[in-house]
Amino acid sequence: MEQVKVSIIIPIYNVASYIVDCLQSVLLQTYPAIEVILVNDDTPDDSMEQAAILINKLQERYEVKVLSHAHNQGLSAARNTGIKAATSEWIYFLDSDDEIIPECIELLVVQLGKHPDVDFVIGGVKIVGADWNYPLTCSSYVKGNENVLRDYVANKWYMMSVNHLYKKEYLLANNLFFQDGLLHEDELFSFKLATTAQSISTVYENTYIYKVRSTGSIMSQRKLRNFEDMLFINREKYAYILKQYQSKNYVISYTYGLDCLYSYTLSLVANTFVGRNDKIRLLSESRRAFEPLLPYKTYWLGLKHELLMLLFKMPVRLILLLVKLRA
Repeated sequence: MEQVKVSIIIPIYNVASYIVDCLQSVLLQTYPAIEVILVNDDTPDDSMEQAAILINKLQERYEVKVLSHAHNQGLSAARNTGIKAATSEWIYFLDSDDEIIPECIELLVVQLGKHPDVDFVIGGVKIVGADWNYPLTCSSYVKGNENVLRDYVANKWYMMSVNHLYKKEYLLANNLFFQDGLLHEDELFSFKLATTAQSISTVYENTYIYKVRSTGSIMSQRKLRNFEDMLFINREKYAYILKQYQSKNYVISYTYGLDCLYSYTLSLVANTFVGRNDKIRLLSESRRAFEPLLPYKTYWLGLKHELLMLLFKMPVRLILLLVKLRA
């Protein structure tokens, strides 16, 4: 197989303590055909000064581009800037507070020789700083969008956008850019991947080192905007599911939409930063977003999900009370 070129896109914002280790891990890659794209998202600290220590060394091995935003635009915009600037056939996202193992890109590229038709390759992730993980349980090669989508809904591959080797042509053909200004952007992006990819490949080895920097419960620290954006993402999912059901396509199970609604409800009720009135409003809006799917419940969902359906029909204030008591 002819050696393909890979663009590694690294957004930089407030990561002075991590950026040197991140770039060092890129410098040590065993795969040579790499373009490194650093996107300075108007970082307020000395991240770029720290990065300068490694940029000269990176330039000795790879093509390097340093791009800058005039003002902070967020992670989504920084990644989109990188996509547009990339000159490679394949794109890889690396967060600037994480690292990759030396063989990372090489291991992912090897899969292209085995399965040249894939839209993306996904690698295993090692979590540092937390006791949760993102296991990959899908097959090493998954062909057909229905199979890719089913595996995603079954959580057989994770929703993070990092540690994927994406075919740039596939991203552009499906307008797969990140939603600007959206929190939890990876959740929407990965759903769009799942609904469009025709084939994927998996590297089970942990090629990516994901560092958890936050303290305490991430869920409990979410503010109102987090839940506004999560509701937006669920609306997008429900709209897609509804369109599929209307065309007699039932690849995404009814229970998936219900699980999204229930998970949103639990996290919102348990949150201590969002006021009661906003919780009632958001729960009401989330129910209205799900309502168009109700006529498509045509079979027994199992005890758990049938109980969730009963919960769905209760007054919002009662739901708020019951879920809070359960917690």
